[in-house]
Amino acid sequence: MLPRPLTQPSSAAETQAQSARALFRRSSSYVSSPSPSTAEPDAETSLPEQLRSVMRLLASPVVVCTSTHDGVPRAMTMSSFTSLALRPTPLVTFNVLTPSRTLDAIAASREFNIHILAGDAAGAAVADHFARGNSEGAFEGLRGVTTNMASHRPPLMSGNGVLRALRCRVFQQGLQGGLVKVRDHVLVVGEVVEMIPGKDAREFGLAYADRKYRQIGGVIAKGGMRLQEEDQ
Repeated sequence: MLPRPLTQPSSAAETQAQSARALFRRSSSYVSSPSPSTAEPDAETSLPEQLRSVMRLLASPVVVCTSTHDGVPRAMTMSSFTSLALRPTPLVTFNVLTPSRTLDAIAASREFNIHILAGDAAGAAVADHFARGNSEGAFEGLRGVTTNMASHRPPLMSGNGVLRALRCRVFQQGLQGGLVKVRDHVLVVGEVVEMIPGKDAREFGLAYADRKYRQIGGVIAKGGMRLQEEDQ
């Protein structure tokens, strides 16, 4: 259950809160005040669960990957996405738990799109929408988002909550051709062939930590500790 919006005493703050509540009603997501981590690695008894708990302390980027298999669009929300190399051509990578219909589509078509989501309620709404699986009509019901369903091409989304989209193809190098099986996961290596502009903003993308969507916040400035010591 999402927390209730905070109320504030000033009229300007109340107006802001009303806008936040309206956004909550439209997208089922809104931005609340920062919350500390609830992870307790030392309370876990097994090494796998200790690692799971430690990883909850680290923020990860949230993206939506789309692909198409035999004309059927597929999509999934993921938090394992990262860049791998920039030259001679840009490479990205992520991993997928098997079995996965989105992974099957990527393996068959050898291409996919990565959608970088905005770090706000709209971005969280898109992420949450595709975290539900690949049921029929998975691309329906997205408010403010337009989806280009070109024949036999990965769906391309634009609009509210989408900062950028990356057109990618599976990297064609090595014996495994960009799809590396590791236990019950597959590592996907993709070559970025095009970047498509989305929302015109200088905000950071959506992050995920401790089982919640997060916004990137304050900056730890270099020399801050020395300045603080001088003040004392």
